[in-house]
This record gives sequence, structure tokens and C-alpha cells, in this order.
Amino acid sequence: MSEVAIKKKETKIHVLRCRGEGCGALLALEETEEGLLLGNMADLAERDAEVAFFRCRRCGGRTLVEEVEFEGKMRTRVSGFAAV
Repeated sequence: MSEVAIKKKETKIHVLRCRGEGCGALLALEETEEGLLLGNMADLAERDAEVAFFRCRRCGGRTLVEEVEFEGKMRTRVSGFAAV
């Protein structure tokens, strides 16, 4: 097997959870262990001025995301949380 195939096989995918303290609600997205979301999620994120986020339906908080370059491709990464 090639290195690329081995690396992809070892990548663990998790359901994205709200980063709110004590919340942990499931968001309808998947992320890698590096905090990178699968797919081009930056276009689907809500925006408030320059801040992109996914709103939690349980607590109303915002899981913040940003676009970053990762292995030569633009990806969306979780960058923090903002309570409302």
C-alpha cells in the first residue's frame, strides 16, 4: 500500500460537537482529529461580519471556523467557540 493510502486509512473522523462548556450537542458535520471539517464547509457557515460559525441548536452558541491551507488545499478548521 502507498503512503497516501495508509495515511487516509489512519485518518479518524468524528462527528463535530458543540464546543460550549457543558453542551457537546452534535452538529451535522464531521471533523478530523486536526479539527478540519470534511468538505467545503466555509461556504455553508453562517457569517457575522468577518466571523464564520455554526450555531448550536441546543445552547445557541457559535462554533467558530476559519479557512486555512492544509497540505496545499484550502480547508475549514474549527477555531473556537463564542457563547451567546
